[in-house]
Amino acid sequence: MKKQFLSCCLSIGLLAGCALNDTEQMAEGDISRQQLLSSQVQFSNGYHQFHLSEEKTALIREWPDSTHFDVYFGTWCHDSEREVPKLLKIMDVNKAFSHQLIALNYQKTEAKGRAKKAGVQFTPTIVIYVDDQEIGRIIERSRKSLVDDIDKMIKKHNA
Repeated sequence: MKKQFLSCCLSIGLLAGCALNDTEQMAEGDISRQQLLSSQVQFSNGYHQFHLSEEKTALIREWPDSTHFDVYFGTWCHDSEREVPKLLKIMDVNKAFSHQLIALNYQKTEAKGRAKKAGVQFTPTIVIYVDDQEIGRIIERSRKSLVDDIDKMIKKHNA
């Protein structure tokens, strides 16, 4: 009984750690970058605190204009709070890049079923396309950095 009680308390504590603050609501479905940055403080803070070096900016400028990102994320997810604002800043380098921000609920679903169709199991899942062809995914976190990981995928695709 004591173990069950501790397990329950731990589960509640973990959920509370992922919860939104009192002024934010969980977004679900399509959301614009403006909506995300104006309604979710952690995403806005992350966006404004992240800066790209000149070296990383030069790499991004080499990427094809046809680069597209489908971003499956949770406004309740700390990994999403860390990675999605960085990706938004990366996309600022080239306005030709396109993206779709798809906010998921705690079950990692949304009404249109796109996350399930895309096989999303973890947040964030960033699906990278070039010329409408998927070239790779970043799941939960980048290995080296978002820029370096995406650059590696693009160079492999173009090889």
